[in-house]
Amino acid sequence: MNASKTASRQPSKSASDSERRTHCNFCGDSLPGHDALVKIRCNIRRFANECFHMWRCPTCRCLPCWEIVDLDRYYEGYGTKDQKLDFFSRVAYSRLLARFRAGGLRPDHQFLDYGCGSGNLVRFLQDRSFPNAVGYDPYGESDGMGDPALLNPGSYDFICSQDVIEHVEDGAALVAKLASLLRPNGVLQIGTPSADHIDHHNTRKHLHQLHVPYHLHLYTRKALEEMGSAAGLTPIRHYDRFYAETPLFAMNEAFARAYLSRLDDNIDSLIEPPHVAMVLLSPLLLFHATFGYWYSPRHSVTVVLKKMAR
Repeated sequence: MNASKTASRQPSKSASDSERRTHCNFCGDSLPGHDALVKIRCNIRRFANECFHMWRCPTCRCLPCWEIVDLDRYYEGYGTKDQKLDFFSRVAYSRLLARFRAGGLRPDHQFLDYGCGSGNLVRFLQDRSFPNAVGYDPYGESDGMGDPALLNPGSYDFICSQDVIEHVEDGAALVAKLASLLRPNGVLQIGTPSADHIDHHNTRKHLHQLHVPYHLHLYTRKALEEMGSAAGLTPIRHYDRFYAETPLFAMNEAFARAYLSRLDDNIDSLIEPPHVAMVLLSPLLLFHATFGYWYSPRHSVTVVLKKMAR
């Protein structure tokens, strides 16, 4: 569904503002009008018949989701939490580890993966001789991942928070919290879809980055860096490519976009058994799988922030 074709079918203006995000949580500017709302369907199969709305803040260019929903209902049975540490995830994590090392991570450092999900990244790092890697997730159900004792101030040399900040209501509060967990000279790396490069009108291209209603706020690089600065952190580098993209066959965003669109265009398909025959019999899918890395859209941003010693 292309939201640009459905944007004219706007919700009623009588909708209760108490159940809507009518102000940007970053800069505080307000929804410029109901005609700024763009209708977007959910890309999880269970809720694919439900639609939500996003709007672009006219001041900071961030993208809030208009609706406030009972997220517990939508996260129940959320399939990506069952992802395994397989060959493809190890390749992706190897590229993520290269970014960590570029940011200064050493094997003796205390490392935290905040919002670690199933803990695959932590297990990968421990296997790669980073014994002090731990993971925290407020919804962690095993291995102590939900233990609040992991969040002691000044405990970590390096913190990664990948694909988390867009899922929380107050991004600035999260950044401040993570900054408090860092030691002097500690590094925080935040990865998220980029509001700079996502056209919320074009859901055919960006449906899976918009990911409503799970993504509450999508931020620009400038917003992320300003959140870091407000928390006492200094930007030291950034990346504009999703870490899991590689030149290997089928490990790129262009292929994933085309592959999902051949199916039911829900991200559930990415964690299901692959449709190998469909790929091998499609010249277009084979082309994207082979060459897509070099022209994939850049719709992610990763900022690396450092807590300078005083």
